Amino acid sequence: MANVVVTMKILPDSPDRSLDELEKKIEEKINEFGKIYKKSRQPIAFGINAIVVSFIMEEKEGGTEPVEKAIKEIEGTGDVQVTDVTRMVDVSDL
Repeated sequence: MANVVVTMKILPDSPDRSLDELEKKIEEKINEFGKIYKKSRQPIAFGINAIVVSFIMEEKEGGTEPVEKAIKEIEGTGDVQVTDVTRMVDVSDL
């Protein structure tokens, strides 16, 4: 089975929510499914910032739905959007 790189944009439920605490909980949850390799914050509007996380996970039936559901269950999470899914290619055999 191949690996995929998934990028998600996660919005807090409130502009007053501590992004540091929310980011830590998100990291812990994503590490159950794969390995994070990139994190950033993206300003949205009205003082709201999104947490953007890219991580590597195994390609499985059901895709990103299990990890999306797990993140949505974290207290303080508003919206979760998968913005990109890319299949990784092993070029070492080429």
